[in-house]
Amino acid sequence: MSAEAPISLRIISQLPDAKLHIAAFLMLMSMSLWIESPVIDLLSTSTALARDRKRFALISRFVWWVMGWCTVVHALVTLTPLYPLITLNVLRLPVAVADELRLPLAVMIPWSAMIGWRRYKQGLLIRNGHTRPVGVGTVVRMAFAATVGFSVASTAQFSGTMAVAIALMASVTSEAIFVHLVSRRVVAGLPEEVEGPDLSMSDLAKFHLPLTATTMLTLSAGPIVGAALARSPDSVLAMAGWQVTTTLVWMHRTIVYALPEVVITLAKDADSVRQLRRFCIGVGVFSSSLLGVLWLTRGDLAFLSGLLKTPADTAEMAHAAIILCVAFPLIGALQSFARGTLTVARMTMPRLTSVGVGMGLLFVGLGIGLAMKWPGVSIAAFAMNVALIGELAALAYFNKRALRQIHG
Repeated sequence: MSAEAPISLRIISQLPDAKLHIAAFLMLMSMSLWIESPVIDLLSTSTALARDRKRFALISRFVWWVMGWCTVVHALVTLTPLYPLITLNVLRLPVAVADELRLPLAVMIPWSAMIGWRRYKQGLLIRNGHTRPVGVGTVVRMAFAATVGFSVASTAQFSGTMAVAIALMASVTSEAIFVHLVSRRVVAGLPEEVEGPDLSMSDLAKFHLPLTATTMLTLSAGPIVGAALARSPDSVLAMAGWQVTTTLVWMHRTIVYALPEVVITLAKDADSVRQLRRFCIGVGVFSSSLLGVLWLTRGDLAFLSGLLKTPADTAEMAHAAIILCVAFPLIGALQSFARGTLTVARMTMPRLTSVGVGMGLLFVGLGIGLAMKWPGVSIAAFAMNVALIGELAALAYFNKRALRQIHG
């Protein structure tokens, strides 16, 4: 999935006004991801709870309910007077960015539903040991993103942001259909009912909603950082530079995002937990080191300017910020281990509390950066470091009890 953002940037960069559309793409993804946040943890909920047909039927009803609400919210934000209120009055985006963003954001209205169904069915596959189709589905998604995106861009009838929005919708829809079809055999093989405590809709909500609130708080960092960048000098360049930065950093962070499900599935006792902790640390060290080497050799500039054709000033700004983000993958790997063990112990509220700590520190970091009048990307990188480290410290504190519970 880390290829999705580079593909999108390459599509945008071959069309006019690339810098403006890269800035609009930053907010397109930030707002879409925040709206979809209630469906993201359907992956963890499905992985942890979808053990038999009875639970599968209950979770399916819950999934439809969550998907429906997210779709309605996305439509209200995009198609009603809420849009100028949010983009111009709250986020204070440059008018040109807000104007360019609206129609592509409307194209993305079904986004949350497609993501939700795909993640729900992926969790079912992971729960039953079928992880290969998850990877194949991602390949399908990327193939559709590239094929549709470059085809639409070649018509020269759409702006860069619109071409990317169409490509993204085509890609997530294709992956959702693929995963749904592949998962039917797994659903057919589920036992009718397994031993264990009954699961009610209320129990399901109590398990999932803290995860949702956690993810919603986490993903609100995107719009919040975007709003801070909109208040910085040369805001369009700052927003474009941060989008390019996060594109490359994201490619090195995505490897750690699957770790919670690995921990949830495999954490059985003290020995397995030790092995999982060692594995998570190793993944994080490897990914952060790779990002650091890329920056030291200026390979990031070759990738951004050469392959993605990013405007030179935007690529240089991203290069200055990437070194400040080099620890993100390692911090994320440690966070993922802690989140996984907390979920195994069914301690979902501490995950929410930890993210709350991180979000509070994010505001502090952004306030310091704006007050000091630092360059926009430096403000964002500094604030994100402060927030991620603070959240990790809180997770580590709560994780002690979760580990005692797993150890028995």
